[in-house]
Amino acid sequence: MAVRPILLWPDARLSQVCAPLEHVDDGARRLVADMIETMYDAKGRGLAAPQIGVLQRVFVMDCAPKDAPAAPQVFCNPEIIYQRVPRRVPVDPGYGPADCATCRNPASVVR
Repeated sequence: MAVRPILLWPDARLSQVCAPLEHVDDGARRLVADMIETMYDAKGRGLAAPQIGVLQRVFVMDCAPKDAPAAPQVFCNPEIIYQRVPRRVPVDPGYGPADCATCRNPASVVR
């Protein structure tokens, strides 16, 4: 596992359409492990593969309460079914304002 650098907006890779993850193999498992380690290192709640320069449809998140054990989740090939721009960033009492390591703004519903 390795902590990878997080890209910052307006890096062009963050606007690219990503390829689906075709197979769960050792490379995909390494990617997910690196993403989870990178997310925790950044004190984040979620991370998408493009944020570390990998143009594949994968993201990880951990929404466990601050005092609970880690509970990372992995999503492969998600589809955005609804998107909006919030007026205010929601606040999680255990963590403070919700942030994005790359940029602020869009909120989406995925399935």
